[in-house]
Amino acid sequence: MKFARTLLIVGIFSVVLSGCSSDGLDDLREFVKNAYADKKPKVEPLPEIKMQETFIYNSANLADPFASFNLNPQGQKSASGPRPDPNRRKEPLEDYPLDSLKMVGTLMRGKQVWAVIQAPDGTVHRAQKGDHMGQNSGMISKITEEKIDLIELIQGTMGDWVEREANLTLVE
Repeated sequence: MKFARTLLIVGIFSVVLSGCSSDGLDDLREFVKNAYADKKPKVEPLPEIKMQETFIYNSANLADPFASFNLNPQGQKSASGPRPDPNRRKEPLEDYPLDSLKMVGTLMRGKQVWAVIQAPDGTVHRAQKGDHMGQNSGMISKITEEKIDLIELIQGTMGDWVEREANLTLVE
């Protein structure tokens, strides 16, 4: 018991003494304190603010930007070009974007060819040449064993309708 008490007193004494010792970084602290004491940092002056010229909008002299002739696209093509048929009944594959549909195979009977297409919800559809698919009024123009060729109608920048070729390839 006496030995344990002596050992405890020696341990406490050594811990107290180690707290009083130096960590050996006094010379480093002195260097950091004196190294840049006489140097002042150089700060660049702020740039001058340039005043902008004011513009007073006088609506009496300028055209109305919201007039009806300014809202319609200029040089719009006539209605004789390709246009989607608004009265046509939508087919099931037109509910999905073209990039979400997957071609999973083909079926053939004589000269008739069908494409087997899987929708994102997992349902499987059969499509043939002339059927529509995708959200851009895409009509199937050709079906091969590797891909389906479509012609889509998209609205151009001037409001006219433009035909665009697209395809859907077989997923392995």
